[in-house]
This record gives sequence, structure tokens and C-alpha cells, in this order.
Amino acid sequence: HLEDEVRQRTEELRQQAMRDPLTGLFNRRYLAETLPREIYRALREEKPLAVVMIDLDHFKRFNDQWGHEAGDAVLIGVAAALLDGLRVSDIGCRYGGEELLVVMPGADAEEAIRRISTIAEQSRMVGARVMGRELDSITFSAGVATVPDHGNNAEMLIRAADRALYMAKETGRDRIVVAHLPGAAE
Repeated sequence: HLEDEVRQRTEELRQQAMRDPLTGLFNRRYLAETLPREIYRALREEKPLAVVMIDLDHFKRFNDQWGHEAGDAVLIGVAAALLDGLRVSDIGCRYGGEELLVVMPGADAEEAIRRISTIAEQSRMVGARVMGRELDSITFSAGVATVPDHGNNAEMLIRAADRALYMAKETGRDRIVVAHLPGAAE
């Protein structure tokens, strides 16, 4: 039985090393290992792959107004909506504070937008659910980049998705923007 306990504990530690403890999403370390492999596979199989950078809108203001526990509850709720709306093959990660990153193998920009829009709709209800009272809707902005249109490595794709996210924020938040093609006029 000791072997079983050791095996189980090893698996628990492996999970902890890969997952964000608050949201249960994968962490950046896992992303760094997995994204290059997924990009390589997409390029080799000539299949699409989308990377989506998500940032909760006005999250700092929300934290200041309601406190960090409420902020954590909202993050957990949005993460749950994300996990709910993703396919088994998709990889949802907590990228930073309130930044999430999703890797969608086999998804082109249109499919990524469709699925992230559904998740955005679910996220709107999170505030009322976690706080038990009517809060402003929880919204997020998102930037989408795809293989091979916006790059063929993790760094290029994340940068393109991040730039698109910035455009979403700049143009009014609560929206999903697809990255410009390299060389296209900004």
C-alpha cells in the first residue's frame, strides 16, 4: 500500500506543479511546456490553432470596491465558466493576476471567437452568483492569434494575442479582437 500512497502523492504534487491553486487552471509553467508542442503539431498536421489572451475588465476597481476575497471568487467563477466552455483538447491557463490564456488546437479565429463569446456570456453572471447580489456584469476583453497567420512559435503568438487584447481594451473593453496580420497596417 505504501507504493500506492507514494504514487498518489507523486501525482498530487505533479498536479500542483502544473495548476494554479486558486482557479484550478493550468499555470504558466505548464503552458511553457505545452504550447510549443501544440504549435509544432498544428504546423506539422497543417491544422489551425488559436491562442486567446483574456483579461477581466476593471478587475482592480472590483477588488478595491468589494475586497480581494470577492475578486478571488470572481476569478474562480470565470475560470469555471472557461473550463465549462472549453473542449477536452483545449488548454486553459492562468497567465497572470486576472489574465487567462487559452490554447485551442484545431480552432481557427472564427471558432475561437464563437467559443470565447459563449464563455463571456457565462462570465457575466458570475458576480451575482458568487456575491449573492446583483453586481455589475463581469466582462472581459480578449485577443485572438492563430497559427500560422500570426506566428509559428509561442512567443510570437502570445505577443500577437496580447496586442489584440490591448486593442480590445483600447476600443472599449468587453470584446474579442483578432490580431492584425503581420505586415498589415495597424
